[in-house]
Amino acid sequence: MVSRAIHAIAALALVAAPAVAQPRVSWTRAWTASMWQASGKELQTVENVTLRSPVRVGAGGSAIRLRLSNAHGDGTVRVGAASVRGADGRIVRVTFGGATSVRMGADAQVVSDPIALPVKAFELVEVSLFLPDRVALSTVHGASGARTAVSAPGDFTGAATFAAATGLVLRPLVAGIDVSSPRTRPVVVAYGDSITDNTGCQNESPIVCRWGDVLGRRLAAAGRPHVVVTQAISGNRVLTPGVGPSALARFDRDVLSIPGVSHVVLLEGINDIGKADPASPVTADDLIRAYGQIIALAHDGGIRVYASPILPFKGAGYYTPEREAVRLAVNRWIRTAGAFDAVIDLERVVADPADPARLAAGLQRGDNLHPNSEGQAALGAAIPLRLFDR
Repeated sequence: MVSRAIHAIAALALVAAPAVAQPRVSWTRAWTASMWQASGKELQTVENVTLRSPVRVGAGGSAIRLRLSNAHGDGTVRVGAASVRGADGRIVRVTFGGATSVRMGADAQVVSDPIALPVKAFELVEVSLFLPDRVALSTVHGASGARTAVSAPGDFTGAATFAAATGLVLRPLVAGIDVSSPRTRPVVVAYGDSITDNTGCQNESPIVCRWGDVLGRRLAAAGRPHVVVTQAISGNRVLTPGVGPSALARFDRDVLSIPGVSHVVLLEGINDIGKADPASPVTADDLIRAYGQIIALAHDGGIRVYASPILPFKGAGYYTPEREAVRLAVNRWIRTAGAFDAVIDLERVVADPADPARLAAGLQRGDNLHPNSEGQAALGAAIPLRLFDR
């Protein structure tokens, strides 16, 4: 009887003993790519090769997670092995649920186990994926300025270097990197088309050829906790599919699904105006209603939306006076309607003072549509940091 009583008391003590608190790890999205579907000549098929993609994270942490996407695939993609390499050259194997390989079904994504690779803000991380099977690389993002290296046949995920058989201007499968932190940090999403994406931007440090990266470095230098990620697609439209799903269609995936998003900075709409079917031109009211939907979706998620008027495009290939009239009407609404939580007037930053319908010569690439590195730096420098205190 005494023995039973002792056992009972011991069992009760075990139940009552408080659990040892485990340190809580939060994850902040530190780099993203908005994925779209390659087709035609853009669609590359590979087999038994290693892909190596360099990306620059916008925040630091003691560990990272890798996010892969087969969102636009029509079959399963098997990653036979994966690794990451940090700025110090150290290579770390990546696992998925404890396994060194993973299968992604059509329309699926996978998140790796935590990877013991400390990174600092704005450091380069190289992601290597071994694809043993024949696969069409249909889920991609444009990256002509930071090409993905494709190896000769074999698994080179453990190799510091390999002789690249070719380089892809489209980055396949790699959709995001998370960094660990004591708590989730506020994330600002730079949302738009090629003017925001600038796929030719190289991985120099510091990056001055993408306005979102310029903003991210300014926030970090000012001691703000915010991380800026870019969710933009060159050739994208707000209303209808262009390159990739429309800005409306991808908003759930590219913004609302990211933990901790506090703000969206929107600069998009020129492709809707310039690339519309002449038989059914996009009107100012069409774009205004679409912006209203984006605002509603963001506000439902507790996210503030800041917007810029559409930048000048006089002299661009698809410029016409009629399309310019649509741009001006949309911009009047953006500035005066009070629908956005704030208006950031980037149009005036890059407009030619002598002809405001045109981009300033020294701030554009020469196509009268895209800001150059100086223009991108000017855009990023013009965004008031106080807006992110709200």
